[in-house]
Amino acid sequence: MTRGNPILTLCAFSCFIGCLMGAFPAYAQPQQMGPLVVSLNGGFAAQTESDLKDTEGAFSVNRWFLAAGVDYVWDRRTSLGISFGAGESTYDFTGLTANGGEAPWGTAEDQRLSLIGRFGFGETGSVIIIPSYRYNGEKDSDSGEARTWGLLAGAAWRISEDLTIGPGIGVFSQIEDSSRVFPILVIDWNITERWSLSTGRGLAASQGPGLTLSYQFRPTWSFGLAGRYEDVRFRLDETGPVPNGVGRDKSFPMVLSAAWDPTPKVGLSLFAGAEIAGELELQDPDGVTVEKSDYDVAPLLGFSFNVKF
Repeated sequence: MTRGNPILTLCAFSCFIGCLMGAFPAYAQPQQMGPLVVSLNGGFAAQTESDLKDTEGAFSVNRWFLAAGVDYVWDRRTSLGISFGAGESTYDFTGLTANGGEAPWGTAEDQRLSLIGRFGFGETGSVIIIPSYRYNGEKDSDSGEARTWGLLAGAAWRISEDLTIGPGIGVFSQIEDSSRVFPILVIDWNITERWSLSTGRGLAASQGPGLTLSYQFRPTWSFGLAGRYEDVRFRLDETGPVPNGVGRDKSFPMVLSAAWDPTPKVGLSLFAGAEIAGELELQDPDGVTVEKSDYDVAPLLGFSFNVKF
């Protein structure tokens, strides 16, 4: 990665992992199965080797994530739940020349605890509120310096049988940077009997949902195209080239998925796509850029699953 100007500040932080883009239910409306619903979802994604553009070297990433949640559902528009998730992103660097060939980081851990509330109001309105606590850092990093807090909130109205839409907002603290505020579109739109557009939660999405365009091929089979902007930042340990620094990986993942939902309680999704316009950045403990480099389009593939009890 190339040497950066130490007086440059960082761009605004956006989102974390979210690379596993399966076909998940719409963001605004829970499907009533209750009153008590226990869920388990997870998955794995392999980002194949990609060359760094601004320096010698290449890297690949293997990611996994697993989350469990419990929701109490009063009706179709009202529920309250809690979710805990954990995962890892393991980076493998090869052929580096910067920092004496030493890798800037290794495995970044991701842990989060979220409360999820959905509440109906009026005849057609609903509100969703998701406060969360997160830890993002290498295994031996200072846990107190790797914690962040966030809030996603949105309101939506059922305009017709086929369209629910409304605005939302995300507010997130950031490691070594000021808090970030960004808008969200909450949408669940059945364009035709087979085509739909929805706010896809995406497995392990830490900030702000993306959009998923789906085609219902058979009653239990659907195909989708999903995209989002991702920006992951994590605290580094004390043994790397920049002790207690910050690692950053941002890109635009676009994936095609094939989802199989044999029952309303079980779903499996296979996906393939690419990380576009990717960039890696290494920062010092104060968040000042030390090195950064764009990287080539990085193919990725994997699977995700979700089960409800």
